[in-house]
Amino acid sequence: MVTRRAWTIRTVVLGTMVLATGLAGCDPDSDEGPLAPEEEMLAPLSERDPLWAGAPEASQLPEEGKADAVYPRQLDLVQWQSPVRNQARRGVCSIFATVALMEHLYLREGTIPNPDFSEQYLQWSVKTEVGAFREEEGSSASNNLEAISRYGIPFEEAWPYETSPWTATNDPRCTGEKRPTVCWTNGEPPESARNAPKFKLPRGRYVNPSERSIKAVLSEKRIGVVAGLDFFYQAWNHGASDLPVNRGYFSEGYVLYPNEADQEASRKKPAGHAILLVGWDDDLEVPILDGQGNPVLGTDGKPKTEKGFFLFKNSWGTSGFGLRNRFGPGYGWISYRYVREFGNVYTSDVPRLDLVEDCANRIDDDYDGATDCDDPSCKDHPACRPAGSRWENTTVLPIPDDGKAVTSEIDVPIDGSVIKAFVTVDIRHTYIGDLVVALVSPGGKRVVLQDRQGGGDDDLRTTWTVEGMAGETTRGTWRLELADKARADTGSLQSWALEIQVQGDVAPEVCDDGVDNDGRHGADCADPACASFPACGSTRKVTRQGSPDLPIPDGQADGLLQEFEITEDGTLVALAIGIEIRHPYRGDLRVRLMGPDGEIVTLLDRQGDDQDDVVETWHPTLWDGRAIRGTWMLEVADLNALDQGRWKSWTWEATVR
Repeated sequence: MVTRRAWTIRTVVLGTMVLATGLAGCDPDSDEGPLAPEEEMLAPLSERDPLWAGAPEASQLPEEGKADAVYPRQLDLVQWQSPVRNQARRGVCSIFATVALMEHLYLREGTIPNPDFSEQYLQWSVKTEVGAFREEEGSSASNNLEAISRYGIPFEEAWPYETSPWTATNDPRCTGEKRPTVCWTNGEPPESARNAPKFKLPRGRYVNPSERSIKAVLSEKRIGVVAGLDFFYQAWNHGASDLPVNRGYFSEGYVLYPNEADQEASRKKPAGHAILLVGWDDDLEVPILDGQGNPVLGTDGKPKTEKGFFLFKNSWGTSGFGLRNRFGPGYGWISYRYVREFGNVYTSDVPRLDLVEDCANRIDDDYDGATDCDDPSCKDHPACRPAGSRWENTTVLPIPDDGKAVTSEIDVPIDGSVIKAFVTVDIRHTYIGDLVVALVSPGGKRVVLQDRQGGGDDDLRTTWTVEGMAGETTRGTWRLELADKARADTGSLQSWALEIQVQGDVAPEVCDDGVDNDGRHGADCADPACASFPACGSTRKVTRQGSPDLPIPDGQADGLLQEFEITEDGTLVALAIGIEIRHPYRGDLRVRLMGPDGEIVTLLDRQGDDQDDVVETWHPTLWDGRAIRGTWMLEVADLNALDQGRWKSWTWEATVR
């Protein structure tokens, strides 16, 4: 991690001393393997202060493990490590150490075989979503894990790491000491990253930096810990040291406790570094060096040694540091005492994954070896079952907190009898264990779909296969009944859909009369049955997007408006509206969309109570089959005072014929 301060130090002579001690790694000319190139020894560093922001004193942290616990003399967790990464020319070691911890914990969990998460996205999330260290390059493990646990980060492929920081070439403001946040994040994430699945970890915690506590976590939980450290140049054998360094030590990855001369010299140009501790060796001994790089001799004339080191994974690549380490290039050994006196330690825990298969994206989302319709969990998904006639009601219906049932209706216009029926609901509620949901056919048959299951979980978004409706008449009014059977928690039905596989003759779709004749998927070209109709043709995408990044007026029904013009022609097949709002109490918010015809759909109406933020995509169907040309308008309003937020971005994507 390169400090923002320009280097103004003298050139040092590297690898000049030979220690005739017989200990591995002490002789730069030994045959233990190749030495690191000298240019690799000027590795990137970080500013010190961000690494320590918010860290408690070690004396305030309890010791981990039992006082009489006996730990093995050696331990390593290398089998659960992802490949060593390279932060290259940016001062983001804490980001890399935290992502290394995250990949390690996902490997420990075992579902995802080769986790590779985006350091680039985490750097942006810490500064933009968490709001920490917005005017500098560095960060801390605690803020990094806050970003991961609250918001999550995507895979590396969604936003690959950029090895160089932005300069004035990228943005004229990216020069000098005071720079905007985009200079430290290398801009904003692409849509591929914003829309990609996000992965999280449990909340993090500090660990006492003593040997006993770190060993307890590593051995009892089998998880590593991130160490944020004061940086001592000679101890790390770094190319920017004002004191002589040892090229052999750098190649082995040895980091000893800093001598007094090193501490004095290093504090004149303070820096920091972060690493992932993944093991230890009580028996490893390395000769101690003085400020001139010479071995410190005991009264018997033999070199004094330091004994006991943590094994760590670094982020300086694999062509220099630790090139001769027995665990592989990029690994190193750091003194117990160094970590205890000059480090703060932070960790998380193995995630509990609840991966859900997306049944129509050709990806094995839950990593069970079965993709889309081959996955048993997709058996009732619309994409994986025989086509049925489908109808939807998107009128928002509040569910009163008094135990009385309310109903939402769908009129089915076709004749026939039910083979199978499916109900899909989007219910926003703060305690779904209060809810009873039932479907009632036109003939009066009632089937209970949900009877107070789910406990204190929020929201109910699911599809049920409705048992017991076979043979019911299709034509007529179908009702969804909803009742909240307990007090205190409230919610609303956002939308529901009814899909029926029909036995009997169904009227064919007429593709140019503006009517949904077969009652399946929409009128005319919105119905797949019209795909070959000359007037329908193939589909294409029309998109608009904006990044207002504006404060939302607090407690005002008249909110922010984003008006945009669609100049393209086309008949709407499907519409997707994406909104990103940063707000500490999303239950204050209302989001509405108005079409060219003046009709309005409410996408969000104060659901979510005290949850943070809105990052969602809606699929309103009101305009399906209609022309898209004209003026559209998005509105975001904060209807209650006290909490304030910002409307960050929006997207409008239409699939048209």
